[in-house]
Amino acid sequence: MEYKRVVVICVDRDADIQIKVGEEGPIYGRDAVLSVAQKLGLADPLETDTNALYEAVRLYEDYKKQGVEAEVVAVVGSSNLGLESDTKLSQQLDDVLEKSKADGAVVVSDGAEDEHILPLVESRIRIISVRRVVVKQSEKLESTYYLLQDFLKEIVNDPKLARLFIGLPGIALVLYMLFGSHGWRLIFGVVGVFLVIKGFGMEDAVEKAFGEFKASFVTGKISFFTYVVAVLIAFVGLVVGYDQLNRMGIPFSNLPESMPIFISESVDLFTFAALVALIGKSIDAILEKESLLKYALLGLVVIASRIIVEAIIMFMLGQINYLNLAIWIILGLILSILSFISIRANWKAKKIKRGAN
Repeated sequence: MEYKRVVVICVDRDADIQIKVGEEGPIYGRDAVLSVAQKLGLADPLETDTNALYEAVRLYEDYKKQGVEAEVVAVVGSSNLGLESDTKLSQQLDDVLEKSKADGAVVVSDGAEDEHILPLVESRIRIISVRRVVVKQSEKLESTYYLLQDFLKEIVNDPKLARLFIGLPGIALVLYMLFGSHGWRLIFGVVGVFLVIKGFGMEDAVEKAFGEFKASFVTGKISFFTYVVAVLIAFVGLVVGYDQLNRMGIPFSNLPESMPIFISESVDLFTFAALVALIGKSIDAILEKESLLKYALLGLVVIASRIIVEAIIMFMLGQINYLNLAIWIILGLILSILSFISIRANWKAKKIKRGAN
């Protein structure tokens, strides 16, 4: 359908033009609209209605180049959106359409808010097109950009945030690379471990352990190498336990059956890994002429824990009865309690000695 006369209508429903430059609507003609756009741009460079006014003029000029009779006009509502604003716009639209004698309209706006006027326009004239002017660098977009930029800088500079937003995704990608689709279980496991650490407030203990590991490397202590060996042994324990489940055809997801078998196959290697780490610390203590008592007692705690875990697993597998389970657990608890009491007494004695000095 060809239109003999077109009116390009720029809508300012919330009356930014009136508030910021004092111009009432309707504003007729190319020169008047350009003048208002310039004044509005000088009054508030961030105002998006300025761009809508310029777009209306551009569309008007396009129609003129095509030989179509056209008019450009800006209608201005009220800061009181709703009935008052729409009433003013309706009156202005009646004036515009009566004066322009147009048979088609192009509506230009700077957002969805102004487009509430569309039913008012449609009830009076056929709408050819609706143009929403999206500013490439709006205030909200620019603010979001700088917030993201600052956040990324903070992630890089803050070790805790870096471990969370860079370290964990990095581990997930490596696991996916190594294990493919099966790596998702490991990825969820890593995330689960992280949530457990955060949820139970274990960050300080984990950071202390990591700091000690790093310090042992920097200072060239024997414990660094034993830590590495211990981690490798523990990893082998995981592989051995998982391999046993595969050979028996038991899915890991069936925890009541898989967990006892998995732990029974890997518990010895886990215990050995812990003892290897303690051996490294003991050697460092000998070289630095410190007491070995703490590490010997921690070794007893590891052995006691192994006794308790082994007893529970044997009971779950039906290899021992309730009485034997209770005896082994009591034995493990006695060893653990005596070890912790001795460690605490030794720590208090050292504290008193330092206070006396």
